[in-house]
Amino acid sequence: MYWTSLGDFLAMGGYAGFVWPSFAVSLLVLLGLGLQSRARLKTAERDHAEARREAGRHV
Repeated sequence: MYWTSLGDFLAMGGYAGFVWPSFAVSLLVLLGLGLQSRARLKTAERDHAEARREAGRHV
């Protein structure tokens, strides 16, 4: 498919109502997963550091 203008590209051959919301939902899901992964990593690192500190006290 070839577009002659930016408007044609944005219209996506009449399917823009399906294409752009799909991209938006996908982007939101990926961003949410990235933020969730980052938060879980920080929690796991904090828990690990705490466990190491506690293990050092009991030796």
